[in-house]
Amino acid sequence: MNHKERVLTALNHEEPDRVPVFYWAVPEFTQKMMSELGFSDVDQLLEHLEIDFRWVEPTYTGPKLVDQKKGKKKDIWGVEYDLVGHGDLRYWEATRFPLQGVTDPELLDKYPWPHVDLFDFKSLTRQCEKYRDYAIMTAPGYSSPGLFRIIQRLIGRDSFLDVMMYNPHFFKALVDKVTDFYVDFIEHFFAVTGEKVDFIRIADDFGASNGLMISNENWNNYCRPAIERFLELPRKLGIKYYMHSCGAVRKLLPEFISLGADVLDPIQTRAEGMNPLGLKKDFGRMITFSGGLDEELLLRKSTPDHVREGVRELIDTMAPGGGFIIGPSHKIKVETPVENVLAMYNAVKEYSGQYH
Repeated sequence: MNHKERVLTALNHEEPDRVPVFYWAVPEFTQKMMSELGFSDVDQLLEHLEIDFRWVEPTYTGPKLVDQKKGKKKDIWGVEYDLVGHGDLRYWEATRFPLQGVTDPELLDKYPWPHVDLFDFKSLTRQCEKYRDYAIMTAPGYSSPGLFRIIQRLIGRDSFLDVMMYNPHFFKALVDKVTDFYVDFIEHFFAVTGEKVDFIRIADDFGASNGLMISNENWNNYCRPAIERFLELPRKLGIKYYMHSCGAVRKLLPEFISLGADVLDPIQTRAEGMNPLGLKKDFGRMITFSGGLDEELLLRKSTPDHVREGVRELIDTMAPGGGFIIGPSHKIKVETPVENVLAMYNAVKEYSGQYH
């Protein structure tokens, strides 16, 4: 099997030649790993790890967003970031939320919203051809539609719930602005790629470690309608729906499934209700699970031997009958030992095909 065939077989709840593997890490860790292994680009690293997915996105052609020397960055939504930390432990932290304190819906019409002219969608053609043997997905970031994760950065995480509760007309207008951009982005994206992309990745974080961060009312008022709009065109093309949400989202699984989700990622197994055995038993025939290998205690703080044992246990639990893609339970942090991550992917190859 090639990489694409392996993933699609697992999604069809059949057993491929080995469990498909996924990769998700902060850029700083990827650079550290490439440096230690002597690779000059990310594709070399992914090929070495035998990752079955590749990610595509249109080339950004707008104004410069990052000033590495000054440690400053602005994203397309106008959110500003500072580079903080020291040594290897440096990361971008949001420091200015451009719509914080704003509650008048009319002011949103004057805000400089991003537009599709910032991107060269024709650049997707070459990427899709390059990765035709892999499972191709819309890339994390701008190419993965989201809603609450973007609004939180626009108005500030601390004021997010208050604005949603006490200024519903403003919040609904904000939801519509973000959704409208992504519907336009999706239309331009798939006008170029068509059926050459296998997955649209929709990314939001609806769960904390001990339960949902969203009520049924807010899910039905804001999130579900937005996701339905995101999926309208991809559904017509037969594109599969890859749902990313961290945290304890077991109670939302029936909602994801009813929306047609093919995959749920990243399965934070230490969150409430996210035990792999229970998820496999109750939902394993209805959706494919991706991720599941504990990033915080196992990958980041354990040893290669313990990582290998964790991989074996996870494969034993989740892989029978297909419907499983293995990867980290969260984005791999820069402080994670490279040897632990290598142990994870090597163990998948070592236990390849051991489904029973």
